[in-house]
Amino acid sequence: MLRSLGAAALLPVLAGCPSPDAEGKYDAFLEQTEEEREDAANIKFDQGGSLADVNGTFLLALAAVIDPLHPLQFYTTATFTPEAEGGTLALDLQPLSLEVLGTTMPRQPVGDVLPLPAVPVDAAGGFLFTIADPVMVTGEANPITGSDIVATLVLTGSIQSEDLFCGTVTGAVTSPLMLDLVGSTFAAVRVPSVDMLPGDPVTSACPAGGGGETGGTGAGTSDGSGSDSGG
Repeated sequence: MLRSLGAAALLPVLAGCPSPDAEGKYDAFLEQTEEEREDAANIKFDQGGSLADVNGTFLLALAAVIDPLHPLQFYTTATFTPEAEGGTLALDLQPLSLEVLGTTMPRQPVGDVLPLPAVPVDAAGGFLFTIADPVMVTGEANPITGSDIVATLVLTGSIQSEDLFCGTVTGAVTSPLMLDLVGSTFAAVRVPSVDMLPGDPVTSACPAGGGGETGGTGAGTSDGSGSDSGG
C-alpha cells in the first residue's frame, strides 16, 4: 500500500522561517558537548565493545546515485534498545524541505513522518531496514528535481558511534523516473534539534573505511571534496 509523505499533511505551524543561525547553533552545540561525547565514547570501549547508544535525534541524508551532491534529508528520531548480543533500532524519518539543487535551505519539516519499525542490530552494529511497499516523498523534499518521489528502499547500515550510523541504499525509484538505487548511500549525524542542523558539506555516506559495504565518497560528505555546490 502506498504510504504518502505528501505536502497535503504539512502542518501550518511547521512552515515558519528557518532560524537565521541554525548552523552557528549547531557548531556551538558541538563545542559545548565535546568532552561529554568523548567520555561516552571511552565508556563504550571500557564496556568491551558494547554498541554505542544512538537514541536521540539525527540528520539523515540519503544520497541517490543519480545526484549524490544533493541528498534528500530527514530529521530522524532513533530509538535503540540494547540487548545481550546487539539490540533493536527503530527510526522515524521526517522529510525536510529543500530548494532544487540546494542542501541547506529551508530544511523545514514537510509531509508525514515515515516510521521504520524496529529491526535487529547485530553485535557488530549492523542492521537492515526493508521498505517493500512503495513510499512517496513530497517534491518539496526533493532537491534533485522538485518532483514527488515514489520508491522502494533497502537501507543496509551499521552503528559507527553514538553520533553516527550510516550505510548503503538499494531499491528502485518508480516516479518521476525509473532508477535503480544501487550505489546510493546514507548517513545519520546526531543533532540537538531541527533548528540546529549542520551546514555544508552534508554528511551522506560512511567515512572512508568505516561503512562495511558502503563505498562512500571521500570523507563521507555529499560532495566528496569538502564543499558543496548546491547550498
